[in-house]
Amino acid sequence: MKQFLLPRWYAGEPRISLSGGDFRHVARVLRMRDGDTLDAVDSRGALYEMRIVRVSRAECEVQLSPRPRERVSDASASRTRGVRITLLQCLPKGRKIDLIVRQATEAGVARIVLLVSERTVARPGDDNGRIARLRRIAREALQQSGTPVLPEIEGPRPFASIEGGDWGTPLLFHETPLGDEPLHVLLAGRPRAVSLLVGPEGGLSEAEVGRAQRAGFQPVHFATGVLRVETAATFALGAVMTILQERDAWIPAQAK
Repeated sequence: MKQFLLPRWYAGEPRISLSGGDFRHVARVLRMRDGDTLDAVDSRGALYEMRIVRVSRAECEVQLSPRPRERVSDASASRTRGVRITLLQCLPKGRKIDLIVRQATEAGVARIVLLVSERTVARPGDDNGRIARLRRIAREALQQSGTPVLPEIEGPRPFASIEGGDWGTPLLFHETPLGDEPLHVLLAGRPRAVSLLVGPEGGLSEAEVGRAQRAGFQPVHFATGVLRVETAATFALGAVMTILQERDAWIPAQAK
């Protein structure tokens, strides 16, 4: 279900004018005309019915009517039993992070933290420009997929910054089996937040794995072949979200 992400400055007004990139998205990408309606969501995740009042050459006027929260299609809170999910992604090469951010947004992740690890390939560049580009990608993904939450995107941070953070239930996804607990068990305690740590090409170094475990990250291993970095995060998110969605079906009633 496509939807429109309202500007960050929107504060609940019943009627606003859209210009610039927002206007181009409505008028040229979505090709909406006077009288057309579309779901819209603000930066807090509140849902609206947006009706096009008037389209001119450079702007459009829209009317916004609040809709009940339960009408959000498969809202992230419902998808994951109210659990806030954070993806901690070590920076990969090139533009692979673009696809990772797009897919994580579509999956309903609430926060993406970029990390610089030992095997991150150093690239000169403007970090502010990179973050701005990734936020645009997340915005596009939200509008195309219908997920109600625009993720916060932070970083890049040093890998050591994982220490001392409030990560809820922190999970370390690794290409080799380092722990004995299955993912179902690690997620069985009704966590309020879950954080997934995924390494770059070549994985995390032994020292970084040790640092993550000392910071409380529980290792998780999937019995697959070695996954590409742009596949690993999506694979891990899918596994975690499926378990959270179906928790009531697999936990015995006496354990709930």
